[in-house]
Parts: sequence; C-alpha cells; structure tokens
Amino acid sequence: MARSINFLFTVLLFLGIALIVSPILAIENDDESIAAEYINDENLAAPPESSTEILLGFLKNCANTISKAAGDKVFNYIFEDENNLDYDTCSEVTGSGKECHGALVKYVTEGPMFKANHDFYLKRGEDLHNICLSVFMG
Repeated sequence: MARSINFLFTVLLFLGIALIVSPILAIENDDESIAAEYINDENLAAPPESSTEILLGFLKNCANTISKAAGDKVFNYIFEDENNLDYDTCSEVTGSGKECHGALVKYVTEGPMFKANHDFYLKRGEDLHNICLSVFMG
C-alpha cells in the first residue's frame, strides 16, 4: 500500500512540478468567428491522445482539480480496494468531471504496476464516479 501511495504521490508531484516549470498561457479571444474557424472536422477528429503535449496539459489541469487528500482516497478506493468514500471526496471527483477522472485513472492504470489489471481498475474508477454521482450528489 505504501508503494502505491508513493507512486501516486510521485505522479502528482511530477504534474505539479511540470505546471510550475512550464506555465500554461491563457489566450483570450473575444472574436468568436476566429475561434469557430479553428474548430473544424480535422481538429475534432484528432483525439487528445494523438498529441502527448495536449494530453499532458489536460492531465495536469485535471490533477489540479483534486486535493491531495481526495486524490489519496480515490487512489485507495480504486487500487487498494478500500470502500471508504465521503462527501468531500465525491464532491471533488464529480466537480473535476467524468473526463478528467477517467483520464487520470487511465493514465495510472497504464503504468507498470497496474497494467496487468487495466480493465478492472478502469471499471473500478468508473464505478467510483457513478457512486459519487448517485449516492453523494443525487
């Protein structure tokens, strides 16, 4: 268990350091016609997984939406088979969005420690999100 917590902490620390070292610049665009030109079928056809930079930026933003305490509880629920959830943890999980939650779980499950049970952990992560939606937020 300590090893898995250290792994999660290392991943979150890496994401935090990467955010500090390479800040993401926000570009404001008041002209919606320019933004509409940028979004076309070609851009929509390329999922974030096709670009490592986009995916890492997305994961960094997702990791920042969840506190370390909630992240630890989510990790323990999915990867250590603990069944303790609380309102605050579920609030952060649902607040981050299903896409963020799913992407973070998928990222961790693709690592060497969890790859053997990849599908099981993805299902467990999806179950956690659904439980949080139905029981704690419903």
